[in-house]
Amino acid sequence: MRKTISVLGLTVLLLGALDTVVAKTLTWAEENGKLGSLIQYFEYGRSVPGKLARWEDNPEAPGNLYDVAWRSEAVEVSQQAFLNEDASQGPVLRSYGMSFVNNIIRHAVEIDPEITWDAHAGPGAPPNFTYSLFQDDRNARRPGDIAVLGILSSSVPGMAALSNRTWAFEQPAPFTYPIFWPEESGLRRVNPLVNSSEEQRRLTGDPQQSWETQLRQEDYFFSLQAFGLTWLDQSPFARLVRRSLATSNIKRAEASVLAGDYPYEEVLRRMVEEFARVARADGQSPVVMLIQSRNPIDVNVLEVVRSILERDDIPYFATIEHFNP
Repeated sequence: MRKTISVLGLTVLLLGALDTVVAKTLTWAEENGKLGSLIQYFEYGRSVPGKLARWEDNPEAPGNLYDVAWRSEAVEVSQQAFLNEDASQGPVLRSYGMSFVNNIIRHAVEIDPEITWDAHAGPGAPPNFTYSLFQDDRNARRPGDIAVLGILSSSVPGMAALSNRTWAFEQPAPFTYPIFWPEESGLRRVNPLVNSSEEQRRLTGDPQQSWETQLRQEDYFFSLQAFGLTWLDQSPFARLVRRSLATSNIKRAEASVLAGDYPYEEVLRRMVEEFARVARADGQSPVVMLIQSRNPIDVNVLEVVRSILERDDIPYFATIEHFNP
């Protein structure tokens, strides 16, 4: 027994020494611009607060998503640009989506340069982001405009989240969005307590327990595996373990959402219905863009909302009708 304990103790000691050597090597490599891909591999396992802190300290770092897609800031920019527009230029195509929607419309503009396009997007944005941005940007559209709502199949589980930070562990963009719940009168909107990059920065020096409490209570993807014990970020080995635990938790949460623990189908249908109703009430033409990504377990978003599209005669473009994912 004593021999076993000695062997275990020696093993732990050697692993600790190896972990320290790897940590020092990674620090040296980062400072000297070496081993970029290896450094990134270990960085994937850093806690979400750790990743956000590094982005905050290094604004020019490659892949920094700290300041992207904050709705309040996007709406402010959009409304200022709207005030400077020439109202006589004709209809404007105003899209609310993500890079997939942007890429498709960009090609449309290349084909027909007379299209005037106003883009609003977030990286991998889930439908609750795109729909809420459409809602918040209502004062920056005119009668005659075309409103485009983008829905990405791989981001549907994110409808049960308040931020990409909880369900995109390796690239946890901190921008936030509401969660919507169906009720008799329509959709109930649960707004996040953090809505701008400035509010996010204030969390660093003065942690707001109310925000973490909201994430714990409202966000299906929040986990201590991803957010807790940030001091373990000093250990490369601990980062590898965290990455495994955090991504496994996200997969379980996704499966739970898609199994119906969150009523995503009903919410999607009501989003599409209300999007078209509001656009038409404001004298605009609604178009729904449905992007089906390659993962075979993704929700078929066209099948989910087809009944509403057909019932309300809503124009749409669904990639699955043109390309086999």
